[in-house]
This record gives sequence, structure tokens and C-alpha cells, in this order.
Amino acid sequence: MRILHVTDHYPPVLGGIETHVSALAERQAGQGDEVVVVTSTPADADGRHCDDAGPVEVRRVPSVSAGRHLDVDSFDVVHAHLSVVAPFTAPVTAAAARRVPTVVTVHSLWTGLGPLPGAAVALAGLRSAPVTWTAVSRVAARQLAAQLPRNRHVRVLPNAVDVPSRGVTPERALGEPVRLVSTMRIARRKRPLALLRMFEAVRRSVDVPVQLTVVGDGPLRPRLERRIDAAGLRSSVRVSGRLDPSEVVPVLTGADVYVAPAVRESFGLAVLEARSVGLPIVGHAASGVTEFVRDGVEGLLGDSDAGLVGGLRDLVTDADLRRRIAEHNRVVPTSLTWASALARHERTYLLAADPTARRLCRLTEVAGP
Repeated sequence: MRILHVTDHYPPVLGGIETHVSALAERQAGQGDEVVVVTSTPADADGRHCDDAGPVEVRRVPSVSAGRHLDVDSFDVVHAHLSVVAPFTAPVTAAAARRVPTVVTVHSLWTGLGPLPGAAVALAGLRSAPVTWTAVSRVAARQLAAQLPRNRHVRVLPNAVDVPSRGVTPERALGEPVRLVSTMRIARRKRPLALLRMFEAVRRSVDVPVQLTVVGDGPLRPRLERRIDAAGLRSSVRVSGRLDPSEVVPVLTGADVYVAPAVRESFGLAVLEARSVGLPIVGHAASGVTEFVRDGVEGLLGDSDAGLVGGLRDLVTDADLRRRIAEHNRVVPTSLTWASALARHERTYLLAADPTARRLCRLTEVAGP
């Protein structure tokens, strides 16, 4: 199959969408598909360089006009990837959709942003284009459907990981700190300052020593570091900065609990990695982490920051609860693997190319646990 991915977001910029799209393209190429990525992201961005070597052809296009004039007719399917606003991808995809079967995946939550996302895709001509709409989680799909015409069905194309589980769940001796960890871009949407407030609340309410590691970097890092110093938490909170993916897994392996403070989390790729390693998850019940975290099974979910503090307090003080959930996550693999994701993508591409099959399957799509 000849697949064309269109995206505003691609390496060398690092983020959830960038990581997923590049991994998806590489794995599709690895199974024999001919894959091209068209992106507006330059090869030098965010302080890094991408030489675009490998099995995926990457075309870095400088303008919407140039993107609209791409020869798309030789492709079997176009797969577009949107966040909230996609100034390059939306108009380029709207033009391509009238010539080639097209799938659009929304990687963000649209509720709470008013009419902006819907208006942006409408202005680009994408809202009325003949595309198959998808989202990365059921939460995101419901929010997307609310901004589309009523007869538009939204399928679910979740993200995926292939991260091995750790060999054993760490045992903490009496008096040894319970280690919390969170991986994030240290930016407003990920709520790093709220995470610090939650950590302080947990420390005040338990007799067990607790430590927190924040893996990542971003515009709010200086402010977060100042808050840590002002609160006298330097001995308990560490901000590692951005780590390579190979360096993140050892940090997760040595931790006890993963904290996902973001409310506007459409899926949570980093959270899925932690769950796959074998960490209990504490996250918001209204976020996309519910795609693979059930309350009391893979972790503890709260409907507010106070609820998250309560879940953290339970896991910090109750070693048996912490171990039960950790062992479940370590031993029971998630269904959100790359093998299942590639198969789901292929089915969706085939449905996009066959309107009759698409109508018959409108009610059959269910996301995996």
C-alpha cells in the first residue's frame, strides 16, 4: 500500500504527535508499505537536526501552496494528523481528499476550546471534505464528533507502544521513599505546577517519605524549578530535563507510581509506556488515559486534583494496593501494541477506500482496553 502522511508535527520536534506519527510511518514501511511523510516542520527545529535517513521518505514542504500542488494521485490513502489547529495539514488534506481516500486523525481534545477547532477545519475546507474521521481515544472521539456534522461517525485509532515490562516490582524497605514519576513537556497544558502542588499535599498528609522525578523540559521549567526551591523541595523533587527514549525506561523501571496530572490529555503515550513497564497510574477520569487505565485495576482515577491527591496518598501508604496494581500492569500486557495498531490502521484505510464498507461498519468500532 502507498501511504501519504500529512502533518504539521514531525521530528526533530519532540512531542506526542511527532513521536507517534514517525513511529507509525517507520513501522508501516517496515511491514512493506511504501510510506511518504509530508510536513511543514523543517529539518532543523527545536535545537535539533533530522537527516531523514531511513525507510520513510520525508518531504519538508515550506508552504500550504506547495503542499496543495503535491502529486497525491499515486497514493492509495492519505492519512492526516491534526492537533487543535493545523494551518498546513488541514488545507493540504482538504485538497487531497477530493482525489484520494483520506483518513484524518485528531490527536487532541477539542472540548473547552470553544468553536476554534471546528471553525479552523471548516475554514480550511476539511470539515465538509469526504474524509474518514478518527481520534486517538474514545474521549477525543466524542469531543470531535460534537464539532462535526451529525452524520459523521468518528472511529478510534489509538496510539501504541512496544515497551517491555520490568522483570520485578521494586520492594520498598521501611523508611525508604516511595518514588513518584511523571514524564511530560513542561508546559501549561501538562500542568507541571499543579503536579508540584499535588506532591506537596501528599507529603503533608502521609508519614511515608516520598520523592518525585519529573522527566522532561519546556517553557515552564524555570518557573517549576523556582517553585521547587521556594518550597524547600530540592531534596525531594528532581527535574531531569529531556531524556532520550532509551533513558526514560530505566527511570520508569525504578519508580513506584506514575502521575498523569493533565486534564486535557487526549491519549497519554507516556502514560501508556509507564503502564506497560508495570507502574500503577494516577490520572484524571476525564482524560484519554481512560483508554487503557481502569480505576482500581491499572491505576486510580480522580475527577479533580483533590481526587488525584487521594489516589496518590492511597498508593503511597498502602504497599499491598500499590503492589497489586503494579503486578497486574507488569504481568498483564496492554492490547495497545504496535501489532494491533497497524492492523487497525490498515482496516481503517480499506474502509476509507470503500464507502459501502464504511457505512456497514459505522457502529462496530470499539477501542481496546
